[in-house]
Amino acid sequence: MNRIALALDLGGTNLRLAAVGEDGTIYSRSRAETPKGSSGNDVIDLIIHLAEHCRSGLEDPSAVCAIAAAVPATINIDEGILNKLPNLRCLEGVPLRDILSNRLGVDAVLENDATAAAIGENWLGASRDVDTSICVTLGTGVGGGLMINGKPYRGKDGTAGEVGHICVEPDGHPCGCGSRGCVEQYASATAVIRMAREAGLDVSTSSDVYNWAKRGNEEAVDVFTAMGTYLGIGLAGLVNVLNPEMIVIGGGVSAAWELFAGDVRREVDERSFPEPAKRVKIVGAELGDDAGILGAARAVFALISK
Repeated sequence: MNRIALALDLGGTNLRLAAVGEDGTIYSRSRAETPKGSSGNDVIDLIIHLAEHCRSGLEDPSAVCAIAAAVPATINIDEGILNKLPNLRCLEGVPLRDILSNRLGVDAVLENDATAAAIGENWLGASRDVDTSICVTLGTGVGGGLMINGKPYRGKDGTAGEVGHICVEPDGHPCGCGSRGCVEQYASATAVIRMAREAGLDVSTSSDVYNWAKRGNEEAVDVFTAMGTYLGIGLAGLVNVLNPEMIVIGGGVSAAWELFAGDVRREVDERSFPEPAKRVKIVGAELGDDAGILGAARAVFALISK
């Protein structure tokens, strides 16, 4: 058996963990809901429990050489500390890398969740063989990952790719990051629910809004139109700045892609320079929930192979 990494995708709603081989084979999986209103220790204890479950289910548990965690945060790479977690505040300032390494007895690496998804899609998914791409994840929040010349671009402080916190409405809805009118407040699952309720719909999840829209409910359709418009405005700026070959749209809300794809494309075409707009392909992700897991594993294998 080849070397195996335990790969964690820690979201505001779900926590997924898998044992992944160097070729992308997934050998075992664990999953649970992310504890709500709990302490950081509760979340970490659950991660350790799922990791041990994955490792114990392997034919050779000793093949596990590292754990990689994809987290919805900016990361102090040198110290392995999490910062800016609007949807998981209980982990802010926590030295998660060292905690995971000490408790599991293997090397640990942290990666921004959307950057991990970008790496995964570029390795085995929609943007494979594409040198310059942007991956946008539409989940509880909105994340973004950048692949430049086939390599992840994290920026000097590890904050590059924060697509969800591009301002698209200067006096808009307050955002958990401290700003207002961010893309995340108009294109995430949380935003879809809020906008639907503001329009008078009795919904509990973004899937409820999707189902109403599929049945032709005008208020629900308008929510996705607004979502696509705001998302397209944000992406148009990125097209002008980065001139990517491809933008990959993933995350749970991307299941409704057909309801807002046209609005995204329209805004990109109208607001970007003609040549970059014509060049860029805007496509749905291919790896689903596995994008972050596979990307995290890819990142840790690249690091420990140096």
